[in-house]
Amino acid sequence: MKGLCKTECGMTVEYESHKFSDGFVYYLPRNLDKTIHHCMIIEMEMEMWGHPDPNIEKIYRENKDRLNITQEKFIEILDNLQYDPYSFLGDEEADVMSKLRKGKMYELKKYFENQLNRLTSPSFQSRFPANGNQNETIEMINSPETTSTVSTRSGWNVTSQTIEGLCSLILPVLPTGNGYQLEFLGYLYEIMIRLEDAKKCFELQYECTGEPELKEHVEELNKKIQERKDVQVVEENIPDDLTPEDMQKRIEFTELNIKKYIIELFSNNFTELFKKNPTVKEQCEKNRRKREDMMLNFNENSAIDTVSLGSLAYILRIARGKKRSKSKDICKVCKRSWNEKEDIFSESTPKKINCVDETCFTKQGGLVKKTPMELIHNIQSINATRNILAHPGDYDQEMFKRILKQTYATCDVINYRIEGFLKNKEST
Repeated sequence: MKGLCKTECGMTVEYESHKFSDGFVYYLPRNLDKTIHHCMIIEMEMEMWGHPDPNIEKIYRENKDRLNITQEKFIEILDNLQYDPYSFLGDEEADVMSKLRKGKMYELKKYFENQLNRLTSPSFQSRFPANGNQNETIEMINSPETTSTVSTRSGWNVTSQTIEGLCSLILPVLPTGNGYQLEFLGYLYEIMIRLEDAKKCFELQYECTGEPELKEHVEELNKKIQERKDVQVVEENIPDDLTPEDMQKRIEFTELNIKKYIIELFSNNFTELFKKNPTVKEQCEKNRRKREDMMLNFNENSAIDTVSLGSLAYILRIARGKKRSKSKDICKVCKRSWNEKEDIFSESTPKKINCVDETCFTKQGGLVKKTPMELIHNIQSINATRNILAHPGDYDQEMFKRILKQTYATCDVINYRIEGFLKNKEST
């Protein structure tokens, strides 16, 4: 569909339609030679943020092939933009978190769509040059009466004493942080778990502006999409008539796989883990002695062979090395700082090590094993079902069947991902 650029540069563009799964259509402006149309008017508006008094006549002469208007009209448009600049989202960006908190996803998505239809410019940066920093520090001061939040944005101190005010200080985290239109749309689709739609947004934005962060985010989305497809295949193969005995066998098989995973993760050397977490070592030894006292036959090839399912989840959780900080502090080695309740790498035995940077933390002797929290939660879930099976009761049969099917699916997902991990280890 051909038409004039919406920002009055006078150029004829081809609006290439891109339809998303929810019916929304984004019209990407291309020049007639099929390249992306980077509107000169938008480019000048962004440049004037940093250089408020440019040589407009010279700029017009040097970029005349990108404009189809007179120099007088060009100057008139730029003069008007100083008083009424183009904007995408504007103050509404500060309202994104508030709308999400209230569950107003539909209203937020419709607002985004209206803005995209009004101003279609993939290179427009709504955060240019410094009208919002997604990684800025927000100070919080607590008292019995109120919570005060203070933020420094664009050289101004912004103070709020309400939850709504705090929400206005929290900006969506985008791959480039520049606030491109398609970044925002991709952000929303990702929240809505429309991963294919989100991927399309970031791919288009990468074609338009080329930042490597966009390509990296597409690769992350590809992994998530493939995982969802794999899990869907696994879940489609669940038997309809599961019995408690079937479920018990499936949990036991999964437990063995989890132990294989942990043994491989630690290279079957738990000396460092036990040194840093003596209670874990005590629990392992206690379980081993208990089995010996009960004269149970078992083959102990690893220190964790006799560990319970719940303890396996605990080992994986503490081995991640991450905790919520209790206070604002700074690393004594790399001098990087963090705020209260921020995720940091931390351990206290045999020596205290705290840092927000993983590399610095491990160089100081910290233990970090990269295990997804989803895997840990799944292990805790099947352990809960095992406890139900160990204590039969007068359960609602329909609910009991659903629990068995959900747990069977969870076991299959765990096994699928562990098998993938073990295969990757073998190939490296």
